Amino acid sequence: MSGELGAEPDGSSRRLRVAEVFDGRGPAGGIVINRPQVDPLEIPALTAYLTKAPVALATTKTGEDEMAPGAGLVVPRAYHTDGDWIWPAAVGYYLHRYRLPPNTELLEHIRARGYQVGPVSEGRRQAAAAQMLEELAAAKRAAAGGGPGPSTSGSGTTAGPAPVPRPGAASGASASAWSTGTWTPSAHAPAHAPAPEPEPVVAAALNVAPPLVGPTPPAPAVEPAEPSLWLPAPAGEPEVESLAKPVEEPVFSTAGPEERVEGEGFSAALTAAGNRHAAWVYEQIETLLAFMPLDEWSVDHGTGRYRQAGREFTVDALGRLGQDGRWTWAWAEAEVWSPNPALTEHARRLRDQGDRLGIKELTEPVLDLAAIADAEDPETAAEMLAWTAMGVAGARGYIGHTYSDDSRVYYLAFDESIPTARPNLDAAAHYLTQGVDKFEEDPSDCVIGYVEHHGWDWSRSSEGLVVSAPGLGSFTVILAGDGSLTGVRRHS
Repeated sequence: MSGELGAEPDGSSRRLRVAEVFDGRGPAGGIVINRPQVDPLEIPALTAYLTKAPVALATTKTGEDEMAPGAGLVVPRAYHTDGDWIWPAAVGYYLHRYRLPPNTELLEHIRARGYQVGPVSEGRRQAAAAQMLEELAAAKRAAAGGGPGPSTSGSGTTAGPAPVPRPGAASGASASAWSTGTWTPSAHAPAHAPAPEPEPVVAAALNVAPPLVGPTPPAPAVEPAEPSLWLPAPAGEPEVESLAKPVEEPVFSTAGPEERVEGEGFSAALTAAGNRHAAWVYEQIETLLAFMPLDEWSVDHGTGRYRQAGREFTVDALGRLGQDGRWTWAWAEAEVWSPNPALTEHARRLRDQGDRLGIKELTEPVLDLAAIADAEDPETAAEMLAWTAMGVAGARGYIGHTYSDDSRVYYLAFDESIPTARPNLDAAAHYLTQGVDKFEEDPSDCVIGYVEHHGWDWSRSSEGLVVSAPGLGSFTVILAGDGSLTGVRRHS
């Protein structure tokens, strides 16, 4: 017997409902919120549900806090699912930090479940990932003028004028309109966040309704647990200095070399390398994020020791992205990062690999990422660089953090205390689909890169690629005539 990896036992292809973070946007782009408040005693159980549910799409990139302009890139970018609903990780973030509840329909769904996610089959998680990839791609085309965005069947949610941000892509407008109304998120905002300027055009758009009449189902007591994948620092707690800057701050020059690498896009050699490693990098990043949940962080550039969420391991400097869109490799300014040459040793090895592989971006000291047409903004381009660097170097993860004034610093992690992903065939379609979508290059090469990384055997057939994974089983990656990936079928 055979079947599609990730398929429901009954063959159902029903679409999941998708929750929006806010209730819309005003004429000037400010956020609109119009939903009932919830009992504060209910918030811990809701937060646990929203942040601990399985992740359908993951990324290490963060976005702007739209309720605290100036707070920096602190909002996680990912999508969770419970098998019936999909919601951005930002939903849990805004609930935890500002007590902004999820939209009413999702809220009632969580209450009806008794605040328990329950088991989510790999098939439903893959279905959620495939649906979001489809909707995000359609929203991206619509934003570029390629046609209308998708409508999510049965959810009342559409992705049109304000498309859902693609994981790893730039966020939308960050203007916030919450100067009037009964909702007062400023009471819970981080102490360092400046007061936002009112946006007159949409100042009256924020209107949080009073609590619904009638008792709310009691929320279960939530015992302290391991930090969830995306759980941010609790609202009202003082900001930790290490959230914004490494402990031992390198003093980076803002001048930079005169020569800048500019062009219409990344080189074919770089995108080919990124594509080949993309699927297993996705797999390993999910493993890293499960090992190291989002939390306050610090790094000692003298010793290379990194600390986050109770974990401690060694990292290596990779590079930094300046406000002007310039990327500077750590090997090009090693003395600025640390007097300890070990911190930039792996970056130098990566440069040597770039020489051997003919990837010019790995050998130029400074790249002008503002001129890269392959990415929507310099930060997205930097993530593509770090993603490729992780794959080429064979690292167990990469880490990017806002450093100061919206600049970003990036590290590679090779420490053996970080677990490596344990592949299983039920998840193969999930990672292959996401990997192929990342660089939009040759799907078969992405599949082969994933397969060879795990040491599996493969061969070509009339359908596509036949893969044999010793001890796990076998499957066929189905490729269309134009080379696109159309499915993954597991063998009996």
